[in-house]
Amino acid sequence: MNKKSKVMLIVVVIISVLIVFSSENIQEIPECVPAQCCHATSCVLIELAPNCSDIICTTICQEETMDCGQGHCEFNSATEKCEVIWTNGEF
Repeated sequence: MNKKSKVMLIVVVIISVLIVFSSENIQEIPECVPAQCCHATSCVLIELAPNCSDIICTTICQEETMDCGQGHCEFNSATEKCEVIWTNGEF
């Protein structure tokens, strides 16, 4: 094996090791959804979401809920919980 081939082999090995270690450290951010079907005020992991397929909600924008863009669900990695992010600043 010549010197150029050895260098290429070392580069390939290093890149392979970096790919393996970087893919092990990548964590998916859990998906959070509203915990209630209508006028939601809290969030849960998608695996715990209620079945809302047979539910009909009113279209009013109820205060102190996530209705009409007043809030949305996000995963808080510090607390490892789903939380409501209130977008209007009042709640």
